[in-house]
Amino acid sequence: MKNNKPMSLFRYISAAATDGKLPEHFSLPKPKDDENPIPWADGAKDGVAIYHMGVSEMSAEDQALMEEAVHAASAHEFDRADELFVRLGKNRSAIAGIDPLQTYIVDRKEELGVKNIFEYGFHALVDSEDRECVKYGLSLLELFDTDPYDEIKEAVRIIGLSDEFALFAIFVMLRWKDGNQEVWQLAKKIRGWGRVHAVERIEPETDEIKRWFLLEAVSNDVIPAYSAFTCWQKADAEAVLRNHPSKEEFAGIRDIIAGMLDEGPVPGISRVKNRDDVILTFLRTAGEMALEPEDYETIRSIRIYFEEETSGHPEILPLCQKLLTTDPEEKVKARTDGLTDLSFSCRK
Repeated sequence: MKNNKPMSLFRYISAAATDGKLPEHFSLPKPKDDENPIPWADGAKDGVAIYHMGVSEMSAEDQALMEEAVHAASAHEFDRADELFVRLGKNRSAIAGIDPLQTYIVDRKEELGVKNIFEYGFHALVDSEDRECVKYGLSLLELFDTDPYDEIKEAVRIIGLSDEFALFAIFVMLRWKDGNQEVWQLAKKIRGWGRVHAVERIEPETDEIKRWFLLEAVSNDVIPAYSAFTCWQKADAEAVLRNHPSKEEFAGIRDIIAGMLDEGPVPGISRVKNRDDVILTFLRTAGEMALEPEDYETIRSIRIYFEEETSGHPEILPLCQKLLTTDPEEKVKARTDGLTDLSFSCRK
């Protein structure tokens, strides 16, 4: 008899992974009940909620549903728990429900069947076809010491390759004795929202990780601005900038500064206390380099930024113009700007 049961999301991800990574344009199958003609990218809905929306208080109805789901898992009624966590996920995403869920269980750990809850968490991770149910399963596993269980650890590593689940996998990994290294290894394999979340949670505990923050971490397929200021801090980029950076290091600093200048999604360059000194040092260092097209783009962004912002260093804008006029394309633009200024003078 043919089995028509859909493949679990974990197995879907496992089947797609090659050499420990997912294909470049991998995405999870669209949920059957999703009527949105433009679906969210994997992980985007949670990412937007975290950075831009905040979390509302759980309603009494959702609280009761969550409690019923927990008690079903506690009683080893896994099919019932699946149904309830799926229903809960439709009302309240796991990213919004994780704190009340974990608090409820911790406060009642003496009366609940915690071994069954642990087993249910792994079951939801590997067997569920529902995104929020998988996330709730990972949220349950976060409560336990999973470090001794190689099968669970490998499953968490695999599910974390998907940007939809990476944040919840990271929460579990951080409880392992080498959790920081595990999250770093995961971050190098993902480039979407999962990398954004990983960058926020990795500590620069080794020189190798610190250098990764300088050279690679800001690069993602979402918007580099989300990670730029964090990378600036964790890479100690200012110290590198002031100590005669190599061409490779300068490029890393350039990419971080470019991300910080884009303050559309989150504050960036405005959070740097000595912002103007940093920018001036960057421009002076650029003057000693053989510049690449990406360097010119960042210098243009600096000029645009300081045309709108008051600077304590009046030489920033002239230095930008000086550097940019070494670029053939910018020379033409600079001449055009000059003609425009002249025409306005004549009209007066």
